[in-house]
Amino acid sequence: MSVKKEKYHLLDVFTNKKFGGNQLAIFEDATEIPSEMFQNIARELNLSETVFLFPKNKDGRYPMRIFTPVKELPTAGHPSIGTAYFLAQNFPKKDGLITIILNQNIGPIEVKIEMSKKGPLLATMYQVSPHFGDILDNRSEIAELFNLTSSDLMDYPVQEVSCGVPYIIVPVKTLENIQNLTFNTQVWQQLKSTLKDLSVYVFTPQGLLPDSDLHGRMFAPEIGITEDPATGSANGPLACYLFKYGIKKGPIISEQGFEMNRPSILHLEIENEKEIIKKVKVGGQAVFVGQGQFIID
Repeated sequence: MSVKKEKYHLLDVFTNKKFGGNQLAIFEDATEIPSEMFQNIARELNLSETVFLFPKNKDGRYPMRIFTPVKELPTAGHPSIGTAYFLAQNFPKKDGLITIILNQNIGPIEVKIEMSKKGPLLATMYQVSPHFGDILDNRSEIAELFNLTSSDLMDYPVQEVSCGVPYIIVPVKTLENIQNLTFNTQVWQQLKSTLKDLSVYVFTPQGLLPDSDLHGRMFAPEIGITEDPATGSANGPLACYLFKYGIKKGPIISEQGFEMNRPSILHLEIENEKEIIKKVKVGGQAVFVGQGQFIID
């Protein structure tokens, strides 16, 4: 009996250099992989996300499913950007803009890719409109989660915000606070129910790099990710939060992953009409790192 092997590709996303950004595996055609194996394969590869891609459907959209090592996600940022980059390789290499629509569990996600004669230059995903959730008033406990004090937090709310995936957004005063914080798993265990098991995104409105506007870190123990080097699905809500509270407007360069030695750069932009958010855009680059085969029993 012949052994079935399915090809996957490895990319680093939200970076233009290998070994930076966020790692992604894409199975180019998951049609022949039993769906009950998806979660086990993602756990075996143990990257923050693994994509199972399917052939283009009759609507011209590309169905895909996204798994962390412990659960399936309705949508996610770096898998959207990375998958669009991967698909764009098959488009004519010429200057211009192409649009790819990815069918995710949350629904269709549009990604626009700026192309050149060498291939894709920048991919930008359009996220769903934001939902501003609860404001958390236990600021001292939230600060303690990062071994900080409430005086280290900015005078803006700690709030749940979602553009498809909800995050707790925590504004921190200084770059030094962000770089030196540590995630306290004991405090997390105590706060889990209060935080509704949500991922937490900590940011400060200053960057390490001269062109950066923000520096952030994301912690998601509930989905098997201690810390994430680049989180597109968190940076959309973050851009909405910044817009709502007037902290930063206009195109924003967000940096993440530096503490993990995986520097990542995300391009954020909000389009609004009369101060109402109409479009949430998160963009980035990706590089191909390698490929392999997974044996399907």
